Amino acid sequence: MTPVAPPAFLFVDINRECNLRCRTCMYWAAPKEASYAITIEHRRQILEDYADLSPRGTVVICGGETLLAKEAYFDVTASCRRLGLRCLSVTNGSPIRDLAMAERLLLDGPHEITVSLNHFKPEIHDGTRGVLGSWDWAVQALKLLLQARKNLELSNRIYVMAIICEQNYRDLEAFYPFVLRELGADKLKLNFLQPTFGPLGSEFQDAFFAQNTIADPENLGRILRDCDGKFGLGLNPRWVEDVLMYHRSIQKNRNAIQGWRISRGTDRPICNSYDRNIMVDLQGNARLCFSNQFRSVPMDGPGALRRFWESSEDIRTKMRSCAAYCGISHSVRRENGTLKLANA
Repeated sequence: MTPVAPPAFLFVDINRECNLRCRTCMYWAAPKEASYAITIEHRRQILEDYADLSPRGTVVICGGETLLAKEAYFDVTASCRRLGLRCLSVTNGSPIRDLAMAERLLLDGPHEITVSLNHFKPEIHDGTRGVLGSWDWAVQALKLLLQARKNLELSNRIYVMAIICEQNYRDLEAFYPFVLRELGADKLKLNFLQPTFGPLGSEFQDAFFAQNTIADPENLGRILRDCDGKFGLGLNPRWVEDVLMYHRSIQKNRNAIQGWRISRGTDRPICNSYDRNIMVDLQGNARLCFSNQFRSVPMDGPGALRRFWESSEDIRTKMRSCAAYCGISHSVRRENGTLKLANA
């Protein structure tokens, strides 16, 4: 059997708690007690295993609003720096209320930090995030991070990520200059709407997904190509085609209301998480996918991560034919949004 290349990314959950009420996520409805989570020491062992398995790998801190779990958050970033691993995280911005916190994040936090922002209009962002004032928190956080980077003369990358859907895709030509020029962030990442995730019941009807998937993929394509030419984004044509195929599939199947329960997804698989990702949940179980439809293995001692990665061909075989709608996610999609040589 051909040896498996080391995983490029390790996604580690540190909490489920969140102070927003996003329409695309139900983590905020999960129990707030973390007594069921693994210990910080256990997570350190998993990170050490990952450094041994993939010395040049990247760790992505996952959860609800991860900065609400500051002890675990900064322990992960410290471990990554000690082990020579790159570290990334996403925040809604609300915990970054002053310059001191912004400076701590740049000095002791991840190498790259992304702030979630869905629109340049507060009412649209707040509507999708479910809390009035969440736009103000996100924009303030970006300004503080950028000011801290200037003050400290650092080079940490500071990005914006937006969930793109029927409500906001037509405004991309105005959104890009707001993020890149007015705010001064390094990039606007596009993460297209996928089924709602979190603690959902078996009969959950995904009304938000059904009502907000993009109804006119061809118009979306025109807008993406116009933005690419206007702002020099270096968009990957194969990714653009995957995005359009994804939305064409949803419109053709007319099953978005089923959310995660769909039986027919995209016309072809667009995810390759099985070749490059390991996801470790709060209980210390490792998967090759965020979904629980594929088996997981508990990380119960030194070397467990490597054993899991090198003995998971049965999972990979099943995943290669998976066409679930979550394949469009920024974390698992096969194609990068921008070409490797692009400077955006």
